[in-house]
Amino acid sequence: MSYSKWITSRWYTYWTSILEEENYDTATFCICRFEKSLYFTAKEIREDIGKCISEVKKEETNATDEELEELKNYMIEFLIDVETEYKN
Repeated sequence: MSYSKWITSRWYTYWTSILEEENYDTATFCICRFEKSLYFTAKEIREDIGKCISEVKKEETNATDEELEELKNYMIEFLIDVETEYKN
């Protein structure tokens, strides 16, 4: 599932599966980049979303605070979807 696309955002983000057996903690959020994509598990985002945003900021040094806040909102949407998918 895509949360944002380059047409309307700085970010292209989506839920991806990097493990054969995905679960509530290992569901993965991808921030697609030309150089190297960034991946965060649902558990990493849930436990410290600020740290995840800081890691993105290190890689995307010219991202504005507004763009990083937008990205944080996409991460929250992802967590809501993970919660819905795995709530049982």
